[in-house]
Amino acid sequence: MCGRFVVAKTVGEILTIFEADEIVGEGPGISYNIAPTQPIAIVVDRSFEKEADGSPIGELHREIHSARWGLVPRWAKAIEGAPLINGRIESILEKPSFRDSVIRRRCVIPASGYYEWQVLPDGTKQPFYIHAGDEGMFALAGLYEWWKNPVDGQWLLSATTLTKDTAPELAHIHDRNPVLLTPDTFEAWIDPHIEGDLDLLKAAAAGSDEVMQEVLFQAVGQDVGKVRVNNEDLIKAI
Repeated sequence: MCGRFVVAKTVGEILTIFEADEIVGEGPGISYNIAPTQPIAIVVDRSFEKEADGSPIGELHREIHSARWGLVPRWAKAIEGAPLINGRIESILEKPSFRDSVIRRRCVIPASGYYEWQVLPDGTKQPFYIHAGDEGMFALAGLYEWWKNPVDGQWLLSATTLTKDTAPELAHIHDRNPVLLTPDTFEAWIDPHIEGDLDLLKAAAAGSDEVMQEVLFQAVGQDVGKVRVNNEDLIKAI
C-alpha cells in the first residue's frame, strides 16, 4: 500500500504540469511527508451542466481541488474508523465504499514520489523513496467523493489512491504499488464522460506497469515514519 507520499511542487506548478484551467479554493502546499487525513491536491475534469443521472453535458473544465486523503463514502453517517486511503484496483467494483466513485468520480492525484517500507530478513523495515526524478511527477489514479456532514451541513471533499500488485521492478521492496497513469490512461481516467468499468480499470493497471519501468528509488532515513518531520532531507538517499 501507499501510506505516505511527497509533493515537491507548488500548486501553481501543478496547474501548469497537468494543464488545469483553475485552482479552486486554497490548494495545499509543498509537503515531503503527506500522511492520511491530511489535505492533498486532486485534479478533476468537470462539466458545468449535468443530466438527471449525473452524467456530464458539454465541454469539461479541468480543476485542482484540495481534498482530505481518506475517502468518506457519500452514505456514511459519520467519519469513523481507519481512513480509506487506498483501494485495491482488482476489487473496487465490489466495494460499496468505492463502487459509485469508480463510475464517474475519478481523479488524478499529483505526486513527486511516495514512500514504501521493505521488510528485511531480521524483521526491521527499511523505507524507500520511489519517485519520478527531480523534475517529474506521477499521476496517481484516484477516486473522490463529496460527503455532507449531518451535524452541521458542511460538505467535505475526500479522495483515495488506488493500488495494484507490484510491478516486477519493485517486487523486492513491497508487494503493492500505486496505480500510475500514462498520458493515454490519464485522459480516459479523468474523463467523466467515460463510465468507469472493468475495462478501464484493467487499462489503468496495465499502463501502470509501463510507468514503473522508469521509476527511480533509493533507501531513505527512518524519520519518514514520523508525521511531525516534514523537510527535504526525508527524500535524500542514505
